[in-house]
Amino acid sequence: MTFSLDAPWALCLAATLLTVAGSELGRPVDAFGTMGHEEPKIVQSSPAADKAASSNPLSGDAEAIGEGHGLFVKFCAPCHGRHADGESRFGKYAADLRKFSLGYREFVVAVKNGRTGKQMPPWKEYLTEQQISQIGAYLETLAIEGASWK
Repeated sequence: MTFSLDAPWALCLAATLLTVAGSELGRPVDAFGTMGHEEPKIVQSSPAADKAASSNPLSGDAEAIGEGHGLFVKFCAPCHGRHADGESRFGKYAADLRKFSLGYREFVVAVKNGRTGKQMPPWKEYLTEQQISQIGAYLETLAIEGASWK
């Protein structure tokens, strides 16, 4: 598979890799260049907080949600935006994850393998299954009407 370097995803991927590289070198930064490390803030309670409403094994787990927020900021926010609404500093190129309606299992597949034709690269080489579940648990807390994490 070949990718065009002028695609918007390339800018998002570059920003993510720079963020990861910077934080791995001991300079804590988030996807927006903010120095320091903020505690995760849960925006709202999840409509899927009930374990029965999601197939994510970490759904509703406060510690997993906090870890998921940090991972989201580091790996996902450069493209999907600080609020997971698809609005990043590069424009609106990515999906609004607050409205994700394909279910948790499809979320895992999309993160691992990327989305062909959707400009999302695969993350299976960078994120573990546990980390993907943590990100999913965090995103459930941002879900708006119509979203589905079953």
